[in-house]
Amino acid sequence: MYKYFKSSKRKYSQDCVVRSIMVATGWDWEQVFNAIVPICLKLKDVPNSDVVYKKFFSDMKWEACKVEKEEDLSGTRSLPTVEEFARDHKKGTYILTVSGHMVCVKEGDWYDTWDCRYYKVRKYWIVNKDVDWSIYDGLFNKTKKKS
Repeated sequence: MYKYFKSSKRKYSQDCVVRSIMVATGWDWEQVFNAIVPICLKLKDVPNSDVVYKKFFSDMKWEACKVEKEEDLSGTRSLPTVEEFARDHKKGTYILTVSGHMVCVKEGDWYDTWDCRYYKVRKYWIVNKDVDWSIYDGLFNKTKKKS
């Protein structure tokens, strides 16, 4: 089920990567941004760049998974939608990429500023909750949260 989630007080934002990581980790916007910026600087790219978020996910030991096409009632095989993926993944936390966007699915719900239920899932990562958080020591002003 779709759950509205806004990552900041800004009226308009293009921070779907930061927003998805926030939902997955329980960190606030600044914590996520502070964790991802060193990768941006090293790779000379922005947080929404696939090379940046893939490096972050790899550092976090989140498992990248290919999406299998599913057969619909007419026998046509196609990629699952966000809604179908969420329905089939009631346990755990996942970050999904869809066309030009990223969204987090947690315990069967997807969190975003808009309802992307009909978008086709291109790739997903299984969020590993057993992360060595020490790699981010010193980046946070607040206590790290685990969800």
